[in-house]
Amino acid sequence: MGTESGKQKLKRHHHTVPRLLLRRFADGKRIIRVPLDGSEPKLIGIGDATVRSHFYSMQDESGQRDDSIENLLADLEDQAARVITKIVAERVWPLTADDRAVLGEWVAAQTARIPAARQANNEIADQLMKIEIAAGGKPEVRRRLEAKKGRSVSEEEVDAAWAELTDFSSYYIELPVNDHLLSMAESMEVAYGWIMARSWQLCRFERRALLLSDHPVTLLRDENGPAWSGVGLANAAAIMVPIDRRAAIIMTAPRDGDGVFPASTKVARELNYRFAWNSRSELFHHPDDDPVAGITLPSVRSREAEFSQTAERFLMPEGPSEAFKSVTFDGPPPNARAPRRGPGSRG
Repeated sequence: MGTESGKQKLKRHHHTVPRLLLRRFADGKRIIRVPLDGSEPKLIGIGDATVRSHFYSMQDESGQRDDSIENLLADLEDQAARVITKIVAERVWPLTADDRAVLGEWVAAQTARIPAARQANNEIADQLMKIEIAAGGKPEVRRRLEAKKGRSVSEEEVDAAWAELTDFSSYYIELPVNDHLLSMAESMEVAYGWIMARSWQLCRFERRALLLSDHPVTLLRDENGPAWSGVGLANAAAIMVPIDRRAAIIMTAPRDGDGVFPASTKVARELNYRFAWNSRSELFHHPDDDPVAGITLPSVRSREAEFSQTAERFLMPEGPSEAFKSVTFDGPPPNARAPRRGPGSRG
């Protein structure tokens, strides 16, 4: 615990994978961590797994932090824990509408709270800002410098700033943490809609064991979709979520209600392969299990977004031409259609 304001104790260590899940893959308080960087698997305490300092802490202008988001996630986790206990220990399935709503909201939270979502937003913001700098040229740099300094600036000052700002590989732009935290609610709401609209299939294993990814919600690409299309909650062939070392929920296209997905050794291997390849830097499993056996693990995933164009392609030192600046845009043509999108991670 740490004290930020002098008035209240804050939770400094935040789990990016909920303790609820970590406990269900642990031997009491211990779990096997398998790094993707090639180092050896290690038995660790669940209190040390997927921990990041103040990852969900809101921060005001004075630097004061609060636990509002972390507390909301903890409350939701407590509710989801009771539902998962019903499924695993009491063998209740399908769920009541209320329990299904709780678990749906909890799964939606896992798609919004993950480090990959924050990193993807940062990578997009970094790319867009650098393109804006490149296309705006020195005139835009001058305008911003003068607005910041409140005076005219010299050519030397503009040239120096331009040289620094167009050395794109020397810096990285990150959005304020609060931006991500505030957008989580909206992301969860959209994700919840897609999740609840699907048919939920419970896949329960008696002997085979599952592994746990550091990004638990895994999307299965629709093989009939176009090759250029990404995969998200809206267009995934399936959404797969482990809820216990011996149980997973597979969310498929809407059918005649929720049901049971046939479990087998082949299905367990396929799920573990998918979960492993959805990991970014590490995965976990119970100390008595070896669900990684036979799986060639991926390398650490260092980036979330891919761009076909770099900022260097847009460099205009003198700024956009007058002809370019005079182009007007009143909206899309009548026959244009916006793509249907949903949030999600790359699977």
